[in-house]
Amino acid sequence: YPLHLGVTEAGEGEDGRMKSAVGIGTLLADGLGDTVRVSLTEDPEFEYEPCNRLAEMAESRLAATNPEADARQKAVRKYVDTRDITTYARRVGALPEKKEEEKVDVGLFLNPNGSVISSISS
Repeated sequence: YPLHLGVTEAGEGEDGRMKSAVGIGTLLADGLGDTVRVSLTEDPEFEYEPCNRLAEMAESRLAATNPEADARQKAVRKYVDTRDITTYARRVGALPEKKEEEKVDVGLFLNPNGSVISSISS
C-alpha cells in the first residue's frame, strides 16, 4: 500500500512551510512515503511550490537517479540489531536526594523505578 505523508493545517507563510518541511522532509529523508501533501492555512495554489520542492529534494536523494547518493548509501554499514526484545526488566535506581536549596522533592512524585506517581483528588 502507498504511504501518504502530510502535515494538516501546518499554518501560513514561512512558519507553515517550515513545519511541513520538517515533518514531511524528515520522513522522506529516511526513504519513507509515496505521496506528499502540504496543507497550509492559505489558498491552495500556494501549496504547490513547497510540495514540489520537497518532492524534488527527496528525488535527488534516490540512489537510482543520483550516483553520489548511491555512493553515500553504499558507504553506510548495515545496521544489525543486537537487542533482545524477548526479555524485560524494570529500571532500578535511586532517586536523587533533595538538596536544601531545591524547592521540589522528586521523591513525592517519582517511584524508584522512574515511573511517575499521580493521584487525583476532588
